[in-house]
Amino acid sequence: NKKEICKIYRMASEEQTDDRIVKLRSGDGEVFELNANAAKLSKLIAEAVFDDDDDADEDDEDDADNEIVDIPKVKSECLRKVIEFCEQYVKEPLNPITHTMEADSFDEIVTQEFYRDFVTVEQPLLFQLVQAANFMNIQPLLDLACLQVANILMGKSAEDIRSILNIPKMTPEEEEKARREHRWIFEA
Repeated sequence: NKKEICKIYRMASEEQTDDRIVKLRSGDGEVFELNANAAKLSKLIAEAVFDDDDDADEDDEDDADNEIVDIPKVKSECLRKVIEFCEQYVKEPLNPITHTMEADSFDEIVTQEFYRDFVTVEQPLLFQLVQAANFMNIQPLLDLACLQVANILMGKSAEDIRSILNIPKMTPEEEEKARREHRWIFEA
């Protein structure tokens, strides 16, 4: 729920630092280390490692340093980028993203250079970042990556979007049905 997410983000950005290290294992077996403050941005990691922190004793703190959290749906290249995002977010949080596309361009919406550059990657990696942010429940990263995808798709034809998103071409029967049921999609 939103209260829990806000609590996790607040914990992650508090001035007090948590010196513990969290170890993450990617889907292809590579192990990464991440500072606990940055790790708390992920609700998945926070629930796996930090849920019992309120009644933690010294032994529990050592457990956070030794426990490895498996992130099976995220490959090493992508997890490396997710860690980079989380570490930067703790230093300089991403300004809130407006979902209304009030601004004229991506650069006007995302004013921080690091974050603009962060999602200027090859499309397969960008789509992996969307999936990783969703799986790991990192809302600021999900918002940023989805905004970049929307930016890429803006103004494209249905055929271009189909190609970018790797959606197979519809049969004539499927297209006719779609045109009947969803006329607004096909209006120019």
